[in-house]
Amino acid sequence: MPLTFVITKEDVLRGKIVDPGWYKVNVKNVRQEAAATDGSTNTWIDMVILEGPFKDVPLLRNFNEKAPGFAIPFITALGGKVTEEGATFDMERAKGKQLLVYVKNGMYKDKPQNQVEDFKPLA
Repeated sequence: MPLTFVITKEDVLRGKIVDPGWYKVNVKNVRQEAAATDGSTNTWIDMVILEGPFKDVPLLRNFNEKAPGFAIPFITALGGKVTEEGATFDMERAKGKQLLVYVKNGMYKDKPQNQVEDFKPLA
C-alpha cells in the first residue's frame, strides 16, 4: 500500500507571505484553546483574504485572556462597543463577518510569517 501525504490548496497558501498592507478578510472560524505554556485561554481567529493577488491566503490571529485589551481593535472593527467600564463580547459572533486587517511580515522560529497587527471596519 502506498504511503500518501495530502497537501491541500489551503496548506500551500498558508505558507504564502503577503505584501504588508490592508486586506479585506472573512472570519472563517473562532476557537478557544488552552495555552501550552500556562493553561490560560487563547482565542484563535481564522481568517481568509477575500480579494486581490493574495486572495484565499489564510491568516491567523490570537488573543490571550491575560491581555484582553489587545482584542479591542478587533471587537470594535466588528461593531462591538467597549466603554471605560469594559465590555463582554461573544467572539463566536465574529464568524462570517468581514473586516479589514493590517498584515505585516515577521519571523517565528526563524521562518517568515504573516502577522495580523490591526483591524478596521469595512467602509
